[in-house]
Amino acid sequence: MKRLLVVVGILAAILAVVGMPAPPATAAPVVTITLLNPPSPEGLALEVGETYTFDIEVTSDEMFQMAMAQTDAYYPGRGVTWHGQDHVTRGTYALLHLTVTGKNSTADLQAVCDWPLQGDCWPDGVAPLAIAVGARFKKGELVVEWFPFSVEVP
Repeated sequence: MKRLLVVVGILAAILAVVGMPAPPATAAPVVTITLLNPPSPEGLALEVGETYTFDIEVTSDEMFQMAMAQTDAYYPGRGVTWHGQDHVTRGTYALLHLTVTGKNSTADLQAVCDWPLQGDCWPDGVAPLAIAVGARFKKGELVVEWFPFSVEVP
C-alpha cells in the first residue's frame, strides 16, 4: 500500500508539472535604428582636417539597458580618424553621434570585397568604414544594425 501511494504521488507530481500551462511568450522588442544623415551612395568625400558627424536615432517600444554606436574600419587609422563611440543607458529613445575626420589621403588604399558584410565591395582609393549600432535589453536580447560606407580623402 505504501508503494502504491508513492507511485501515485510521483505520477501526480509529474502530471502537475506537465499539465502546467507554459508562461506566455514575450514578444521581441520593436526597435528602429535610423542613420539620420547617411552619406551619398558614392560615399563620403572629406578633405584632410574636415569632419563629418553622423546622427543615429534608436527607438524602441521596450526599455533598453543600453543603446550604443561604434565604428569599424577595414584600414584602421588610415585615411580617417574616428572620435570614439556614443551610448545611452536605460531608455526607449537615443540620439547618438559619431564624428569622423579626414586624416590623410586614401589614394593608395586597395579595393576590398566582402567587408563588413558579404557582398560589400569597395573600389581602390577609398577607406571602407562601418557604423554598428545596437540596443541591448534586460533579457539579453540584442538588436544590431550595420551602416557600411566609404570615405575618400584626396
